[in-house]
Amino acid sequence: MKDWPYDVFPTGWYQIGYSEELAPGDVRPVKYFDEDLVLFRTEGGEVSLLDAHCPHLGAHLGHGGRVRGECIACPFHDWRFTADGELHEIPYAPAATRRVGLGRRQTREVQGIILTWYDAFGREPFWEWPGIPEFGDQVNNYPIYPYGADHVGIRRIVVQSPVENTPDYFHFPVVHGAGQPGRPLLWKEEKHYLHTRIGYWFGYGRPATWLTPNGPVDGETETEAWGLGLSNARFHIDDMVNNQLTATTPVDREHSQIFCTISVTREPGSDSDEPTGRAKKMIEFQNVQIRRDFAIWENQRYVEHPPFAGGEDLYYGRFRRWSKQFYSDAPYVDGKTIEGDVRKPGSFVVPEYEHNLT
Repeated sequence: MKDWPYDVFPTGWYQIGYSEELAPGDVRPVKYFDEDLVLFRTEGGEVSLLDAHCPHLGAHLGHGGRVRGECIACPFHDWRFTADGELHEIPYAPAATRRVGLGRRQTREVQGIILTWYDAFGREPFWEWPGIPEFGDQVNNYPIYPYGADHVGIRRIVVQSPVENTPDYFHFPVVHGAGQPGRPLLWKEEKHYLHTRIGYWFGYGRPATWLTPNGPVDGETETEAWGLGLSNARFHIDDMVNNQLTATTPVDREHSQIFCTISVTREPGSDSDEPTGRAKKMIEFQNVQIRRDFAIWENQRYVEHPPFAGGEDLYYGRFRRWSKQFYSDAPYVDGKTIEGDVRKPGSFVVPEYEHNLT
């Protein structure tokens, strides 16, 4: 983004795929955080994300590399590395030992979503992603895969843009066709976690729609963000609950890979895993709606000190102060605020804060 102020990628967990799409023995070349990496699953089922280039002569393990048991083998000379990146074997020189290896990125699989941890300052994970309750409840909700899994692809978007929608209550009528702006009901910060609630009249001004067949509904959107890479919007509309997890993972300084994962309440009497009726329409609707935002984000310039109007400054200001911690090397030093330049390795502390308007 033009005029983007930060020189590091934000700390956090990021989606890099779906479990169903990485079978044992699969090997993929990937690029995240401006680094060439190789993603694979061992024959035993372990997911690994390693530096891509073999330390022997530099071959890219994602292009022609093969899984051999619990190792990945280089396509050039068959040097084999464990899922932890350690050199396991040199087949043509079995007695040789070399103090070389491949850097490994921490990975997790949560509810069928593959995640990796990134921290520009080299720290191990200091929180875990808890998942979405509805994603794990297939009795009352349709499975998220495959019908709720949307591969948006690589777009010219920075990680922060989708989450920065959280305090933007006034764009909904303009971009998404809502009848009114959202009404802030809750703003709660807990270190890396941001929780909000926003009130809406769904179907406002219309006697009936496919979403609100009985007329306008005073509903709510509950948002959750865990860092800047994972943000979920939970829509409460009558008896329907719809979750949309937007996962934005940096590819390089200008581009991110976007995944959108949606769960919807099962239609009454449904015994199929394929969404039908209003649930199917909701998935299609959400996939269209978020693409309207992309057209804005891909051509947007970052304004560090916007001329806010209509009360925008209150929650936008809070969001941007909260977001700064993810570009810093020392978030949440107990009881002590450290001033520093968060655009480069520095320090910043964001206090816990809750504002409940209900």
